[in-house]
Amino acid sequence: MKVFTLEEARNLLLKIKPIVEEINAKKEELLEVYSRLEDEQDDLEKMYYQTKAKELESQIKKSFLRIEELGGVIKGVDPILIDFLSYHEGRYIWLCWREDEETIMFWHELNDGFAGRKPVDYLF
Repeated sequence: MKVFTLEEARNLLLKIKPIVEEINAKKEELLEVYSRLEDEQDDLEKMYYQTKAKELESQIKKSFLRIEELGGVIKGVDPILIDFLSYHEGRYIWLCWREDEETIMFWHELNDGFAGRKPVDYLF
């Protein structure tokens, strides 16, 4: 697993944010497809929506895999939470980003979760 400096993780986030936007758009589309599938009575139309749902689910999974291939660790999907392994003062930590945040502003210990986040200004 790659170990990132804060600057490296923030630069990588610039590549990851558009992928997250794609995921969220696909998730919205998938919810609409699920809704139509639930309401649909025609068997042929149901098959279409089932196929469309599987296609969207596959695209979402591939997008999450792309994030992981870049070095991000998916910690949540709703909202999307991504951690980046880092090393500071002799120990590994997570640099933490949530999809509604502009950049990486928090970190936490490896065994702490989202609730244990602290501002990166405190750390660096």
